[in-house]
Amino acid sequence: MSGKVFPLQDNQSLAVEPRDSVWLSASAGTGKTQVLSARVLRLLLTPGVRPEHILCLTFTKAGAAEMATRVNEVLARWVRAKDDSLVNDLRAIGADFDPDTRARARTLFAAVLDCPGGGLRIDTIHAFSQWLLSAFPQEAGLMPGTRPMEDRDRELLADRVLRDLLLEWEESDPQAVSALEALSLRMGADKAQGWLMRCAGTRDMWFGNGAWQPPMEPRVKRLLGLDADASRADLARLCADDVFDITALRQWREVHADWGTATAQKCMAAIDDWLAGDAAARFEGCEALTAALFTQKGDVRSLSSLEKKDAGVGEYAACVAKHLGAIREKATLLDLVDRITPALEIGRKFALAWDDAKAREGLVDFDDLIMRAADLLGNADMSAWIRYKLDRQFNHILVDEAQDTNASQWAIIDLSLIHI
Repeated sequence: MSGKVFPLQDNQSLAVEPRDSVWLSASAGTGKTQVLSARVLRLLLTPGVRPEHILCLTFTKAGAAEMATRVNEVLARWVRAKDDSLVNDLRAIGADFDPDTRARARTLFAAVLDCPGGGLRIDTIHAFSQWLLSAFPQEAGLMPGTRPMEDRDRELLADRVLRDLLLEWEESDPQAVSALEALSLRMGADKAQGWLMRCAGTRDMWFGNGAWQPPMEPRVKRLLGLDADASRADLARLCADDVFDITALRQWREVHADWGTATAQKCMAAIDDWLAGDAAARFEGCEALTAALFTQKGDVRSLSSLEKKDAGVGEYAACVAKHLGAIREKATLLDLVDRITPALEIGRKFALAWDDAKAREGLVDFDDLIMRAADLLGNADMSAWIRYKLDRQFNHILVDEAQDTNASQWAIIDLSLIHI
């Protein structure tokens, strides 16, 4: 058993002050876990703070185990430590070392063992959520026998749900089959299934107020900044004489005519071909026109030579480039719509089937744990009952790797301080 206490340095000493709320940012390997452990010790040494008042949330199970081991080994050593050794430890973490504090330090190991649950509450956010739900299964709306999903459960259930959907789609939904085929060809089979699982994980998209419902195309268009009724017919209209800057294009052509080289002749031919078409033909020819007038980097071809004939050619080119760019951007967005919409629609179908399958099997995944725990703690009518049944209050919460904690997880942390 080690239980060694390392002296805190500089800002580390400020970060363990129990009276302050602290956000600690530091690089890997600089002692953040050491500081968190020291802060727990400082809290335990504070009169009026009981072990059950403290909740430590870590990012991984390994992190939780490491912190629990560090704290428990120190407390166990303090029970029989010599006075000079105990004083050195207390001084190292910035604590008082008067007789009362030393006496309290020697009792903390027993106090931790006697607190509800048999020790400090040091958990991952998911383990903490699971603990809450196991204490209130009925209040959380869990069916008897519900259990957390293991990785193997997740893999088997995902395969089963997808197979069942494919059988169903082959009979009644050929568009869904086509969408899945396109997704698999574009992403690969494994990544396509990964996409479906990500859709299943974004439960808020498919349930509750504002849920995404088919047809999704108008909503996808609005999300990408397009009008809900935008179509490819709009692209042709952008090439019409009354929309496209035909004047600038013709002026650019005249500069080429004045230049008169073989290169200029090619550019003039490309412009003439484009102008000769109707709006639909012009749209189809935008790529060829762009290639004739601009380099791959988007620079105007032979600009310096053209400027010798007309110093304003750069302005003509900029106007044309602006219109061609707008057409290209809108075409790209509509291509995205064609890709995203069917992918989202089969993602929704999979997510709904996944939710039903979990309920049938009595399984909850990590996202369910967070969602249900937040709902449970956020239920104002339930909070008094939770306090009564648990008979504990978290007055101090320490969060490891807080930058990786998402909004739903922060909601649980905030509500834990308020309700429990």
